[in-house]
Amino acid sequence: MTKQTLTVAIVGAGIIGCSWATVWARAGHRVAIYDSDAGVLERVSERLTRYVSESQSAGHALLPGLESRVTLHPNLEGAVARADLVQESVAEDVEIKRDLFQQLDRLSRPGAILASSTSAIPMSRFTESLEHRQRCLIVHPATPPHTLPATEVVPAPWTDRAVVERTLSLLKEVGQSPVLLKKEHPGFALSRLQGALLIEMFRLIEAGVITAADADTLVRDGFGLRWAVLGPLEAIDLNADGGIGEYLNRYGHIYDRMAQEKHESKLLVDPSLVADLVKQMREQLPLEQIEAKRSWRDQRIAMLKRLLASKDNVD
Repeated sequence: MTKQTLTVAIVGAGIIGCSWATVWARAGHRVAIYDSDAGVLERVSERLTRYVSESQSAGHALLPGLESRVTLHPNLEGAVARADLVQESVAEDVEIKRDLFQQLDRLSRPGAILASSTSAIPMSRFTESLEHRQRCLIVHPATPPHTLPATEVVPAPWTDRAVVERTLSLLKEVGQSPVLLKKEHPGFALSRLQGALLIEMFRLIEAGVITAADADTLVRDGFGLRWAVLGPLEAIDLNADGGIGEYLNRYGHIYDRMAQEKHESKLLVDPSLVADLVKQMREQLPLEQIEAKRSWRDQRIAMLKRLLASKDNVD
């Protein structure tokens, strides 16, 4: 149980916003959800029901009365007025975020933490003129955060260190695995790491070496299984008797050559590649089945987490 009950405002009730709501509500906190689209708010209850069920499947201990701790708000002020922390999860657009954070800075309590789920826009780009900008920082989760605990915390140059420490502590208390980025960096860390693999997959597909399905198979049935229990650096450390030093002395030249190949002037993600990927992926999964497949994904992640937890507890 957490040390104190907070009020957390969720601004933007889509996939990420509802997932964040689940993280905080299941830990016993009050959650106020706002979205400018009434239709999105109408779907919140259905999403939360599914996310809570997935949390239970993953072995999360849910404090009683979860539903009573979640409230829906048709206006922004009502959602954030009493919040201790505001988690923004709206469109990935710097102007939208700048306007929204100006409102949040004005409508929220001065001591409230203002966090953004943005995947790649530095906080310094849309909070520089705020009166209380020292309380703003990025809290970007792996998607979805109610099943994937990895979360990167990225302060702006002016973010108060106490705000950073408080945020890291709160995230740990509700079961997340926060990683602090020491400084702002384009794309942060999570998207860059994922992007490095995706970019190489795009290159191989565009070159006609493998199909999209082949690329997913290699990761899903290869690296993915290994990465479910340890990180890539831990993995190569185990792949040589002498550890990572021996591994890199033996195979480092392979990665050097790959790095030297990357000096390209043309855009990789061009319209022809996008069209090809859309064609291949929609042949595998029609667009209308994406929500069902997303639910399948979350259930499988929950099952895997429960299995790993049970193995860790074996005497």
